[in-house]
Amino acid sequence: MNMVTTPDHESRRPLFTALRQPGADSQVEHDLFEWKLASRSPKECVFTYEDSKVALRKVVRASARPFELDVELSVKNVGAERAAHRASVESSAFRYETEVEGGFGRQSPFLTQVECLTNSKLEEATPADFTPKDFSKPEFRNGWRVSNGNIDFAATSNFYFAQALVPVDGPSAALCERLIEERYNHVLYASKKDDKGAGSFYRSRLAWEKRELGPGEVVTYKVTHFMGPKERDVLDQAAGGGRRMSELIRLGTFAPIAKGLVWFLVKCQGAVGSWGLAIILLTLAVRTVLFPLQLKAIKSGGKMRLLKPELDEINQKYESDPQQKQLATLELWRKHDVNPLGGCLPMLVQMPVWFALYTALQTAAELYHVPFLWLRDLSAPDTIWLAGHEVPFILPVLLGVTSFVQQKIMPTSGMDPAQQKMMTYMMPAVFTAMMLFLPSGLGVYMFTNSLLGIVQQLASERYYATLTPTGGGGGGGIEVREKEASDGDEGGQKRTALATLGKENKRV
Repeated sequence: MNMVTTPDHESRRPLFTALRQPGADSQVEHDLFEWKLASRSPKECVFTYEDSKVALRKVVRASARPFELDVELSVKNVGAERAAHRASVESSAFRYETEVEGGFGRQSPFLTQVECLTNSKLEEATPADFTPKDFSKPEFRNGWRVSNGNIDFAATSNFYFAQALVPVDGPSAALCERLIEERYNHVLYASKKDDKGAGSFYRSRLAWEKRELGPGEVVTYKVTHFMGPKERDVLDQAAGGGRRMSELIRLGTFAPIAKGLVWFLVKCQGAVGSWGLAIILLTLAVRTVLFPLQLKAIKSGGKMRLLKPELDEINQKYESDPQQKQLATLELWRKHDVNPLGGCLPMLVQMPVWFALYTALQTAAELYHVPFLWLRDLSAPDTIWLAGHEVPFILPVLLGVTSFVQQKIMPTSGMDPAQQKMMTYMMPAVFTAMMLFLPSGLGVYMFTNSLLGIVQQLASERYYATLTPTGGGGGGGIEVREKEASDGDEGGQKRTALATLGKENKRV
């Protein structure tokens, strides 16, 4: 994945340094000027510029940590008059609209945002946050969205990679400023969506307030520029650590759960040395932790099966009276202490875990370009080149087959035939179609989880076979009659249905 995606224009390149803003433009005559490469070595480059008003010195050196550059900018007033400037250092990226469009069931990994971590809170912005009506808001300055306070970093990032600027030193506290510019051919097209070559510039920068220098005065600005993968251990150590750069990893609504899952995934990888095996171990661990909830659902299903003969008799007896059928069914459940939602509630409790796991695996930079078995890249769909085209390969088919088997062995008693057919054939088809676009790492999890689901269902069926049916016995002794309305009822029309249960067919 190409990190530097901006067109060949100085003002849109990473580490572009600006010194002019409205009201602070007397120090430097022009927005762009010719830097001179004064010296260079394997670890450092020094650029200079000088005219009658200003002497600039910009040092870019490789940090001791990976994926980092340390940048130092010195501004000296060499003129005879006081002069003002406003310094900023920028990171940027350009993405075509076709690149950021998502596929079926998956967001594009090139989906880009501009972000600030301000006062320990991550502020994210997308193109929708930069409309003309927004520019009059107090947080905007010259079209840029400005954040001030304790700034940890300003970043431009996508799913797997980030460019982040971290303030190190300056004459005042740094501000974080962000801007997204839409670009399309205004002459040929009425709107951006009509231009296939349309895209957006994503720009984030650290900026300092206006600074005025007297003759001979010098001011220095220092930043650290991170440009690398959004791997947890790398981000934790970026810029010396303590900058909370791991906040750049988008884990969605259930981020606290997802962070724990990713931590366990990394530990598993460290133990077995394979990200694919680590995903399998993570799936097994999640299944094991959630099994007590699933066991409650299995036992609830067993109770419902035992009552099936009596439920069938109730349905037959009160076929033409839905109200009395419902009352008798509720009384049957009450007597046998059966909760019809007992099988659903455990599943609802598990949903946050599954969503968190889904998000964690879909955004894990650790899986980027990592092979496993026949899979070429755990962060990309499982495909193979055939006659010059990428076509779906093994994993989507395997997932579809296991999903079909899982649906076939599921109990279908009481299910509408049309609904049963839809679940048996439509669900596997949906899973197969989704896997055509989802990362292979997520597919490994889904396939493993499906296999474990088959094993669990077979074990559940063996458990159900050991249960002793209660038997029908004349509808479980259920009989419903109507209580005559009292004189206080409206027009004597209101009536209440009563029901009881018993082996000896008691009448109420």
